[in-house]
Order: sequence, then structure tokens, then C-alpha cells
Amino acid sequence: MKQTDYKDIFKQIRAGEEAPIFEMYKNFHKEFLKWSTYQFKATEDQSKDAFQEAILDFYQNVISGHLTVLTCSLKTYLFEIGKHKLLNIQKKEARLTYNDTIQLIDNGEFESFMDEENKEYTQEQISQALEELPTDCQEVLRLYYFKEYDMESISREMNYKNADTAKSKKSLCMKRLIQELAKLSKVFIL
Repeated sequence: MKQTDYKDIFKQIRAGEEAPIFEMYKNFHKEFLKWSTYQFKATEDQSKDAFQEAILDFYQNVISGHLTVLTCSLKTYLFEIGKHKLLNIQKKEARLTYNDTIQLIDNGEFESFMDEENKEYTQEQISQALEELPTDCQEVLRLYYFKEYDMESISREMNYKNADTAKSKKSLCMKRLIQELAKLSKVFIL
């Protein structure tokens, strides 16, 4: 992708075309993972999540009109967003503590850390938080955690473009679920 191509990319994205986003993802994904795991000692999952969020932010910035001109290369712009996303992910993961009467949500997986008598209460809290999420988020999380679908299956079931889109959606939905749990004062962020 050439520096001068960004104006065409912006036009295509604003016209509803997804191809430029997929091309950017394909062109820079592996390089970002390699760079971020080396430079910031990030896990592969942290790097993947940060890059997906950077792509989503880029897309939103173009669609909303906040981004109309690039003063650097597209790669530099994405890597800079990705770097900040990664640092925020690492900071949040380092600061999260959990009340011992709930289920820990760790790297997107549920692990039980409470005694038997509190499990029902905890499931109730999680159910309450899930009900606050948009319907599509509820469905993605239900498919992944309760029906144990893989990302490819979720993408087919939800009519997403591909497994990466499904993974991105699951990540965003998990973040929203954690925010809802925090509102219920069950997950505390120091």
C-alpha cells in the first residue's frame, strides 16, 4: 500500500467497501504481532486484540470523518493506535482484581474461584450483566461459552465476514460484559 493510496482507501471505506480493511489487516497483522510481542513483551492474544481494536478505530475514524488526512504512513498510524491499545490492555490486565465471590473472567475464559454456595448468586449476576448487553453480544457469548462454537462456526451462525470478525466481536462483547459486571460492583478495578 502506497502513502498516496490512503485517500482512495478513505473513499472506499466511506462507500461501504470492506476490502481495504481486510487488505490492511492482511498486510500489517503479522508484522504488528511480531513487533509488539518483541517491543512490549505482549502475549500473542494481547497483540491480536490490540491490532483488531486499532483496525476498528481506524475504520470508525474514517467513517465518522475524524480522520481525513494522514501525516504519516498508514502502517505508522495503525501501529501507533495499536501500541496505545496494547498498553491499555496490559495496564488493565495488571490492575484487575476480582472479588472472591464471582467467576473470574481471565483471557476470555471462565474459571471458578468461589465456593459452591456462592455459585448460584454469581451465575445470577453474570446473567443480569448479560441481559444488559445488545442482543448480538448476548448471542456471540452464548455461542462461544455455552455452545462451545469455534470462531468459524460463530461467523457462519451470525453471518459475519470471517472468523477474525467473530473474534473481534467476542472480544468487544467480553469487554462490555466486564463493564456491566463492574457496574454491578462485582468486578473492581483498582
